[in-house]
Amino acid sequence: MALEKKIELTCVDLGKPKNVLGVPSLKDMMQLIKNKKVSYLNLENPKDVKKYINIKDIDVALIATPDFLHAKIAQEFLGKAKRIFIDKPLDSILRNVRMIESFPSVDRLVFCYDHYLSKFYPFELQTDQWLRRGIIGSVKKIEFRLLEPTVIPRHRIFALDAGMIYDLFSHGLAVITAIPNKWSYPDLQNLQKLKIFEVKVGKYEGCRIHGCSYSKIVFGIFLGKSFIPCKARVGKGVGKKFEKILEITGSKGKILVDIENYQYEITNAAGEKIKEGKLVYDYAEHFLTAAINIKNPVYKIPGAMPLNAGKEILYILDEADWRKEPKGRIPRYPVGSSIAEIEKIIESRMPTS
Repeated sequence: MALEKKIELTCVDLGKPKNVLGVPSLKDMMQLIKNKKVSYLNLENPKDVKKYINIKDIDVALIATPDFLHAKIAQEFLGKAKRIFIDKPLDSILRNVRMIESFPSVDRLVFCYDHYLSKFYPFELQTDQWLRRGIIGSVKKIEFRLLEPTVIPRHRIFALDAGMIYDLFSHGLAVITAIPNKWSYPDLQNLQKLKIFEVKVGKYEGCRIHGCSYSKIVFGIFLGKSFIPCKARVGKGVGKKFEKILEITGSKGKILVDIENYQYEITNAAGEKIKEGKLVYDYAEHFLTAAINIKNPVYKIPGAMPLNAGKEILYILDEADWRKEPKGRIPRYPVGSSIAEIEKIIESRMPTS
């Protein structure tokens, strides 16, 4: 969008550690900066610090730092930006949120953003209608899997130190809890009714973060008056291939979303395909195009959710983190282990009654 001159883009580098993104490559990004296609502020440079302090007239600020810095950095843009979007989760430390909560009209200024919700945007709107019409009957269970065979790269260790409950499970939580809602984001009341039953964790051998690299979370949400059992399995260094799915199982069929390939299908009880479609592939531009239109309410911005919903998600993540089992040293699994192998290792560490 910056290359097409749709936006003026400024990237602020907080210094070390540098969280290098893959697209565009660091080499390409430096060329864009050199050619002045993108503005760049490096806060290790005193001259850039002065420019950063004086920056103003911002339409949209997107905070995508390591999570425990989210609220701190957002605070620096209060009064300077028309809208601030904080990447999931809102922060990994609850008390940090107090830094921004007292700002006047903060709920009309600060929003949370989850790029999986961005991918799901039209799908989430349609799902509400499908479930109301009973296209798969009554919902019986929901499962989310976000499993990656790759390990955490060195430049991501600092950003992901709190573990997969705060990172990958955050996506699953946002997507699942957005389902029983006419909008495309989680409803505060539904989030407040959520119940966590079980959190099992593991870590691949040689993992250098403090948190877990694998987690299985069993919880429940309300869909109308029905309580729906849900399960999320998320992890790094798991299996031999990427597995990214959302599965909604009903009494008369199933909705299966292949997140890796940006598509979904609905089948009846006999397994026959009823409907199919695609998720949003260009989700970043999809989000930003809507976000820079200040007149758009939050429900028209793909991937965005109100501040109070983001805060409630943080409460849930915090509860999931202290509920994790087994206690003490996290069980280790070899990189490439299957779900069954990992969960067998975890169970072997669980205390017997």
